Amino acid sequence: MKKKPLFLEELSIWLRGRFSLTGEEKVWMLLILIICWAGLVSRYFYLKHQTPQQIEASQKP
Repeated sequence: MKKKPLFLEELSIWLRGRFSLTGEEKVWMLLILIICWAGLVSRYFYLKHQTPQQIEASQKP
């Protein structure tokens, strides 16, 4: 197996140190991602089910 260059090993160690999360942080990140995902999905279905009349009415000043 070919050994990685020294700078890549150091970079990977540094990155793991910077991006390692505790259990509580992982739960909070998961909750935030679920909320964002639910918002995007609901917006997609809302826009998908709009009729052309509703779109024109919402664009009038």
